[in-house]
Amino acid sequence: MDVALVITELEPGGAERCLVRLAIGLIQRGHSVNVISIAPEPCSGRDELVIELRENGIEPNFLAVSNFFGFFRAKRRLRLLLNKLAPQIVQSFLFHANILCSKVCYRGGFKLFGGLRVSEPRKLRQWMLRLQRANFHQTICVSDDVSSYAQRQLRYPLDKLSVIPNGIDLDHFDTITPTDVSELGFDAPVLTFIGRLHTQKGVDLITANAHRVLTACPQHHIAIVGDGPHKQSMQNTIRDNGLEHRVHFYGYRPDAIAILKSSQLLLFPSRWEGMPNVVIEAMAAKRPIVACPADGVTQLLSHAPEQIVAPEDWSAAVIEFALNAARCDAIGKANRTVVSGSYQLPQMINQYEELYQRTLQPS
Repeated sequence: MDVALVITELEPGGAERCLVRLAIGLIQRGHSVNVISIAPEPCSGRDELVIELRENGIEPNFLAVSNFFGFFRAKRRLRLLLNKLAPQIVQSFLFHANILCSKVCYRGGFKLFGGLRVSEPRKLRQWMLRLQRANFHQTICVSDDVSSYAQRQLRYPLDKLSVIPNGIDLDHFDTITPTDVSELGFDAPVLTFIGRLHTQKGVDLITANAHRVLTACPQHHIAIVGDGPHKQSMQNTIRDNGLEHRVHFYGYRPDAIAILKSSQLLLFPSRWEGMPNVVIEAMAAKRPIVACPADGVTQLLSHAPEQIVAPEDWSAAVIEFALNAARCDAIGKANRTVVSGSYQLPQMINQYEELYQRTLQPS
């Protein structure tokens, strides 16, 4: 089976990691896989996924287009590349790749599988996805919540939707050694956020509530791992509140999972999602999560719904967890059990492989 996996970019992120795991898994099962990124190759220090692909014998293709004005150039380059590769299946990941592939594959005769990985609230993007829905042979949603969103907001017919959740490689995950907290610049219990510093991730809720949380939890520190457009404003708020000695910004860290494993819990006040990998990783690490209601999160944490609270109750929940180690331990173990049973990487790869093969069978 020949498969082309197309994504917006290959900088480290949840969807990007999922694509890389899928590509490697399909290669290991004897399939031919090509990976295509619309954006240019990431710079050194942000290219860990590219390195991983190459180490597994996959040389990614880069269309080298990084903005909207290059859309027609990207369209031409993708069409030429797909004509050359002649894949049996084209799978797109993320919004820009979905739109670009729908334009190219519709006229090119390729069997296109879209990928919906978030319940997109922006009306323009919803409208664009709605216009292209007929160009997808099938659209793969990352959670039941996203599938419901696609039917409700995008008007996708149910028979054109499949649900394949993310999966984690527990064997590899369990080999990662937790960070020595003292290497982070302090020696205290840590509450950790990992993700992009963007409105979507609800990071303003962290800075707005940091003073209350840290006053109630005088031994704790907060670690913020990630970069994004709100980093400077967050740092300014923390500094204005005199908390810079207890709220630490680490930027992008390739060892984020090691930091997560050293944390007491994951802070996850995201406003919209699909099925966040970092929540699965926290569950695998036997850590509780304090999240706000968001698609995919409710599915992952339905076994222990006390981990999901309304924004106005979020800081109180963080304090309650932080001051109750026994509760953290019990819920953390329950989280790991759920991941072990339902969200392992081989299960994810099996479902993609079976769907593709079923599609290619003569009717």
